[in-house]
Amino acid sequence: MPATPSTLNDLFSLRGLTALVTGAAGGLGRAQCLALGAAGAKVVVSDLSAEAAGSACDDLRKEGVECLPLVLDACSLESVDSAFEALDAAGEAVDIVINNAGVSLRNSALEATPEEFDTTLSVNLRGTYFVAQRAARRMRGRGDGRIVNVSSIGGLVVDGERSSVYDASKAAVVQVTKNMAYEWGRYGIRVNSIAPGYMRTAMTSDLLPTREVEERLVGTHIPLGRVGEPGDLCGAVVFLASDASAYVTGHTLTVDGGWVVAM
Repeated sequence: MPATPSTLNDLFSLRGLTALVTGAAGGLGRAQCLALGAAGAKVVVSDLSAEAAGSACDDLRKEGVECLPLVLDACSLESVDSAFEALDAAGEAVDIVINNAGVSLRNSALEATPEEFDTTLSVNLRGTYFVAQRAARRMRGRGDGRIVNVSSIGGLVVDGERSSVYDASKAAVVQVTKNMAYEWGRYGIRVNSIAPGYMRTAMTSDLLPTREVEERLVGTHIPLGRVGEPGDLCGAVVFLASDASAYVTGHTLTVDGGWVVAM
């Protein structure tokens, strides 16, 4: 049973904890790294290349975040294993994992290619699964751990005409989050997911090509009246990574401006 925090700040504090973020060089990844660092965590900033991870880490240090870069390709089990072995060798025990790495290859169900299908499932589902698995194998011995998988509203509802493969991958993330929560709760490991709506990042630029398209999408789908910004995920990720959610597991938290309820 977790100790009762003496203040509200203690409830959301991540002091003394280490958080691994995958896909950390992208817009959502950097925002989540900044939030975790602001809450007191040391952040392992991982991405496909040493250059991307190092650049993101340099930017975060300027914001006062204690961090270290790490090369991790979620598509490669060899890379995932090497990354965790490097952390073990450095004496870094990961308390929190944010499975943020993802791709968004959009095509109609009539035109989607096997390559698009395989790449999307490899990053969004397979990568999420095995990063979580490798982390949980280490966490179970300590009797504590927090894993947050980044899904999407596309894992809950149809979010467009060219979304079948992407939505399938994210729906699988929602489900596997439940399975992992069920299996790993006995080890004190909590597993939850976040389902963002449309966020203004490089990955969604093709979905919001013009102001007119954006205004039409907002008017028909988003009750709060705007597209999300990466910073809108900060509160959710700190909540699910901290003791504030000590009795929450297997849950998918929508951060979508009301998109799902407007369906």
